[in-house]
Amino acid sequence: MKENQSWGEAVAYAAEEINFFNLFLNADIFQKNILNLYERLRILCNELDDFKNENMELAREIHNHRYDIEGILECEDISCEVFYHEEHLKLGQRIEGFMQRFGNFKLDVYSHTGHLLRKSSKEY
Repeated sequence: MKENQSWGEAVAYAAEEINFFNLFLNADIFQKNILNLYERLRILCNELDDFKNENMELAREIHNHRYDIEGILECEDISCEVFYHEEHLKLGQRIEGFMQRFGNFKLDVYSHTGHLLRKSSKEY
């Protein structure tokens, strides 16, 4: 149950980060006249949309998984317990994979945008 709570917290935190990155990538904070900047930002925004959708799906699955955990208590044989345990492990692997891919995405955003920020509000 504690692991499920930890997953829920991680996914909720990722949702906040996704909201921030959406604001960041759509803000008028980048230098102008950078070759392919708009296209690159659109690609990043599309990837971010995919992460948002996957994150919402994981949040739903984590919520539903609470009830699966309770189902283990009703198991009458080992195959039932094994099924629930395998489902638990699969969900954990999906969450871990998501977090790893999202971490790589964040590094990609930093490396592609950090040096393109305007130095002042007067800069065009």
